[in-house]
Amino acid sequence: MSNTTAPAPAPEVRKDRFRVVGLMAKRADLTDEEFFTYWREKNGPLFASLEIVKKNILKYEQHHYNSAFEAGISAQGYALPGDYRGIAVFEGESYEKILEVFLSDEYKRLAYDDETNYIDRSKSVFLPGSLTTFVDRSN
Repeated sequence: MSNTTAPAPAPEVRKDRFRVVGLMAKRADLTDEEFFTYWREKNGPLFASLEIVKKNILKYEQHHYNSAFEAGISAQGYALPGDYRGIAVFEGESYEKILEVFLSDEYKRLAYDDETNYIDRSKSVFLPGSLTTFVDRSN
């Protein structure tokens, strides 16, 4: 006889918020620190200042890679991140609102070209996805 309890049923997929995650590949000629610094101090504030971002994005976060876990994750059989040195997280009320940012004239005019200062666009990847929260102890 086991003393374990059956797991709770899976939570519902959220319908009030949508997320797009960008796996950001740094330019090969930059150090990790140069990449992190530019993205955090120059591009992040620039992107956040756009009116279309203020209107359409509920949350924008940057996740900067830290090599502290490399030995542990590698020992578990996971691949190392290769060229990816960051994850950009964009949340909005719909995928359409998020996409509207990247298709806007304002983004193209003010932020698009700035990305070439730190990322390799040809290796960067964007993944739209639905949210299902299993654990949230942040409050």
